[in-house]
Amino acid sequence: MKRSGVTASVAGPGAIAVTGSKGGVGKSNLTLNLAVALGRWGRRVLLVDGDLGLANLDVLLGLVPRHTVEHVVTGEVELGDVLLEGPCGIRLLPAASGLPSLARLDGAARQCLLTALSQAAAGVDDVLIDTGAGLGEAALALQLAASRVLLVTTPEPTSLVDAYATLKVLWSADPGKLVELVVNAAQDDEEGRRVHEQIARAAKHFLGRAPELLGTVCCDPRVPDAVRRQRSLLELYPDSAAAQAYERIAMRLTSGDVGRPMAGTFWERLMAPAAEGQLN
Repeated sequence: MKRSGVTASVAGPGAIAVTGSKGGVGKSNLTLNLAVALGRWGRRVLLVDGDLGLANLDVLLGLVPRHTVEHVVTGEVELGDVLLEGPCGIRLLPAASGLPSLARLDGAARQCLLTALSQAAAGVDDVLIDTGAGLGEAALALQLAASRVLLVTTPEPTSLVDAYATLKVLWSADPGKLVELVVNAAQDDEEGRRVHEQIARAAKHFLGRAPELLGTVCCDPRVPDAVRRQRSLLELYPDSAAAQAYERIAMRLTSGDVGRPMAGTFWERLMAPAAEGQLN
């Protein structure tokens, strides 16, 4: 499990929700490439398209699912018939275009889906959830259930404002939630640090705490090229600047146990009454 002279830790990041301060900040690409990086190190990864009504990750990988999560909800197929095999052995639960969000599923359908997901996650090392962008109830419930949240932002002023708003809402709901910042599409690492300092200063002043900077992904023309070719960047251009940044972030995710202990699995917490209230 070595690359670039660094050994990946065997400690697992658990369930990680990746969210964006707004749409278009690159959270789906980050989630996908983190999953591929973990898979390259021999970890068993379940990648979940958390915005269940908008297919995205399968498109980024050029995969065409025969069945979707909608067929699990309706009881037509088992979850194992829906999961797709991705690069480096990762498994993907694809979304279904047009399916109502988790928040709008009736109780029986939601229970059926979450039970199936809990069973699927039992045999993996890491669960990565690409949540919907913004502050919707379903996205918030996924973030609250996860052991840690990666908040993706860019240097754009509107993205910075939205990142702070996301922190405010998330920490109001759970003051102890571990949130780490990833700055995407920066010109260089220095700009990434400046972006983090801006957000951290405002958060510390108004919220009493600040997120750590997990990493910076600089602008890289090979990222949109990989999107057009429907492949992960780590597969196509493993030595590119952005790919190496993704890999460094993945290494930090596996550096050991962080954050406060949380009882139960991600899916158990999502099905718990407190999370249930977030979805209704």
